[in-house]
Amino acid sequence: MYAQQYQINLKQDDSWHMHQLHFHEGVELMLVLSEGGELFYDKEMYPLHANSLLVLGSNKLHRTAGAPGTVFDRYVLRILPSLLNNLSSPCTNFASMLQSCTPCVQLDSAQARELIAMLEKLRVPADQEVLGWDIQREITLLQILLQICGLVQNVPAQPGTSAPDYDRVLPILEYIQQNYTQPITLDDLAHHFLIGKHYLCHIFKKGTGFSVMEYVIQLRILEAQRQLRQGCTVQEAGERSGFQSYAHFIRTFSSCTGISPKQYAKQFKSGERSVMQGK
Repeated sequence: MYAQQYQINLKQDDSWHMHQLHFHEGVELMLVLSEGGELFYDKEMYPLHANSLLVLGSNKLHRTAGAPGTVFDRYVLRILPSLLNNLSSPCTNFASMLQSCTPCVQLDSAQARELIAMLEKLRVPADQEVLGWDIQREITLLQILLQICGLVQNVPAQPGTSAPDYDRVLPILEYIQQNYTQPITLDDLAHHFLIGKHYLCHIFKKGTGFSVMEYVIQLRILEAQRQLRQGCTVQEAGERSGFQSYAHFIRTFSSCTGISPKQYAKQFKSGERSVMQGK
């Protein structure tokens, strides 16, 4: 029933470094197993350790990186907001809790072991010959969500780090977030912050790991998706999200999401969008 609305994996990558901004329609829950690395989420940097639990909200820009020269191990559970709404109750709203909670908490060994056992139970393919296998998986998913919501409410949040390179570009990030639906050029930003254009690009890339215009485009794509989900036409979505050219919007949206705006709107309306789709 819910198979296309969530995905769970145990991932292991050598020298993992996500160079580009990344986002998902679904909420991403990640339990880091290896030591070292960092998370960029919204406007903050967080150091990663073994047993770091990450809660990355739907359509939130983020980037993760493992420690240089090490293997990056983690469980990743991605869930569409529609499933979270279906599993919620009037007293327990999973979508709201996971979208607004702190993005990073540090678990102790016992808490991590308990969560790993549940994640493994969900990850192992179910024996569909067993009566009630689908109900058991739904129960396991509910247990995981309840466990994670309880942890992020009761375990102290891991504070974001203050790095000079990153702090230097925070005003630029905030300015872009407030103005990305308007025409923005590197010259405009350089003039506004009274610094050279090439220097602006250098410190932004050094502080965040991605380029200025990459950040602008991804914010616009997120806004366009929101507009399409609310029923706007493709042209309206492109205009309201800051794209000045209809053709550029179609091309950029398709490149970033793997699907055209028209197809995206159609699939969302029909309920065909899956957690397996999109970037």
